[in-house]
Amino acid sequence: MRYRWAASTAVIGAMLGLAAAPAVAEADEAIYIYGTPVRVAIAADGTAYLGNYGQGGGVFVVPSGATKAARTLSTGGRITTGLALGPDGTLYVATAEGDQGAVGIIPPGAAGVERTVPVSAGLHPLAAGPDGTVYVANPAGDSVSVIAPNGTAVDRTIKVGAGPAEIAVTKDGTAFVTSQTAGTVSVIPAGVDTVSKTIELISDTGTSEQPHGIAAGPDGTVYVANIKSSDIAVIKPGADTAAERIFVGGGPQDVAIASDGSLYITSLLSQKLSVIRPHAKDVAGSIPTDGGPGHLAVAPDGSAIVISPAVSWPGDGAVVRYSAAALAAASQGSTAAALSAAPAGEAAVPAAAGSGNALPAGFWYTLPGGVGAAVVALAAWILVKGRRRQGRPEDGASSAGSGL
Repeated sequence: MRYRWAASTAVIGAMLGLAAAPAVAEADEAIYIYGTPVRVAIAADGTAYLGNYGQGGGVFVVPSGATKAARTLSTGGRITTGLALGPDGTLYVATAEGDQGAVGIIPPGAAGVERTVPVSAGLHPLAAGPDGTVYVANPAGDSVSVIAPNGTAVDRTIKVGAGPAEIAVTKDGTAFVTSQTAGTVSVIPAGVDTVSKTIELISDTGTSEQPHGIAAGPDGTVYVANIKSSDIAVIKPGADTAAERIFVGGGPQDVAIASDGSLYITSLLSQKLSVIRPHAKDVAGSIPTDGGPGHLAVAPDGSAIVISPAVSWPGDGAVVRYSAAALAAASQGSTAAALSAAPAGEAAVPAAAGSGNALPAGFWYTLPGGVGAAVVALAAWILVKGRRRQGRPEDGASSAGSGL
């Protein structure tokens, strides 16, 4: 992953004899990872787990507030494509090797995967329910596999809409599955073997709005990030349709909810992390990210970790922790305040992507078939294409099939 250069552009300009440029925030919030993390989950104690899609696989363990991994949990050399934390701290890891897929189980305190549950080949996003039930999205099969608590095999497989992308589980155990190609959210109550209802997220022209990221609030409200329509769909408990839409520009891809009810959203094209305050109807503010942001997770202290995958060339990627103070400042609409909100020695928010204050280091391993670049680039292409050519059937093509 990318190392961020601590020198300011003003110093660089002086060294080169150029006109002075505005100083940028120090990059001590960057998390230095020598690998290819594409997924992140954060435990109740603030420990972050970063799944490695790169060579050797594994899960990087970053303690709360740390800027580098303390250790790596073994996945037996298999790449990691999905992560989920169970209520007891068990880590569930979707892994892949050739045409073999599996969900690895890492109990609390273990050094790596201790047992596996075979699943279909492919890349599998995961979610864990409050009772330890694990839901596994199968993008290639347009289905979700369910693993019962402490299960040793898939308990049942449920058909959902085309291109299942992400899963969120509410406190009562109901699973909500975004199907990006179909433009739907499938609702699966706890313990059942079929979808109870399908919520459509379709444009006026009949094409998918590209629902991708999804998060469930403590009251059962579900929030869906729609890449193509650039909004967050708000689905109330028991509803058959979205109650409202909150505009978030730039192709929102992932959404997470903080303990205070705030929503954090990554937008791919605008390269921003946006904040929506509890019960608000619009974005309160945003922070520029280091590259096109993908997945994120929120820590108990209100900070957020964002992964910005490589877009154009190896080494161009970042994992960044944004402090709660910076996010609070951003939610008041002040980017300048956000950049200086972190106290000395704590995480500071980076300058906008492309500002020239970062240099690549370490490895960003090239993903098989160019997946790392393709996932981000294809989603961006979808958004632009969808706006220019609404109503074309092929606009349903998406990054959901990658599962990343």
